[in-house]
Amino acid sequence: MKNPIKMDKIIIFGGSGFIGKHLVKELQNNYNVIVISRRKRTIANQFNNKVTVERLRSRDITKLVELMDGAKGVINLAGENVGGRWSNNKMEKIKKSRLDIDSIIARVIIGAKNKPEVVIQGSAIGIYGFTRNTIDVTEETPLGKRGFLPKVALSHEESLQQIESLTRVVYIRTGLVLDANEGALPKIANLFKYNIGGKFGSGKQWNSWIHIQDEVRAIKHLLENTKSSGPYNLTAPNPVQNDEFSRSIGKALKKPSFMPAPSFIIRLLTGKMGNELLLSGLKVIPSKLESEGFKFNFENIDDALANIYNH
Repeated sequence: MKNPIKMDKIIIFGGSGFIGKHLVKELQNNYNVIVISRRKRTIANQFNNKVTVERLRSRDITKLVELMDGAKGVINLAGENVGGRWSNNKMEKIKKSRLDIDSIIARVIIGAKNKPEVVIQGSAIGIYGFTRNTIDVTEETPLGKRGFLPKVALSHEESLQQIESLTRVVYIRTGLVLDANEGALPKIANLFKYNIGGKFGSGKQWNSWIHIQDEVRAIKHLLENTKSSGPYNLTAPNPVQNDEFSRSIGKALKKPSFMPAPSFIIRLLTGKMGNELLLSGLKVIPSKLESEGFKFNFENIDDALANIYNH
């Protein structure tokens, strides 16, 4: 009887989230995937028997050190969802949920005898700020200094700089991830389904988007390409302004897109969240991914939405 092939270990924090679930599905046939969660019992039945779920114990990291020892990679996608109105409590959760996990990962990797080959840290394009509509934003663009999300993203990345001398570290600055059932797109699409869809505010702000398939393919590329390190923009090569984004959604759903949401209404209903996420935007280009030969399955918004809505 042949011995079973021993597969490399991949440790995923945030594996039960939107991107995390798709990533687990992408990796589970080729890797020994271990999802770390505070809610082990609740999420264990989300996955099949190819995936192991282990409980996160923030005080006693002995088990985590053991799990990470000799792992191929550690991928951190954990954190409170940034959608919804930002009360003071919500903003504190967004920040704390990220920095707490960052601290644990850093402590575990410093303590592990055989360090993981790579740590991939989930981040966001918001790190560049929100007032750059006129330039192409690449990984070389200076980071933003104002706003809640830029400051959170910056702290999130800085938390793992201390382990860059110990292992390869990649920061994935993700844009608007498109999927039919999860993320922001279904909420936006609902407006169109009721014939009240249209641009947000002026519609001139950029939407830097990526199809969920390309998001997880890009993470897999960065996991497996041993020369990849530092920050990477995970966005499609062709960002669009919000008025074009809205027209494309209307076209894909065969619905009108002529009902704009005025800026003052968005600010009234969503507060700071709407100002930073809905009314501001960045024209982000995935320069480093493209320079490494990564090929997107969906480069254009119409093709991505046609796939999502099965046209």
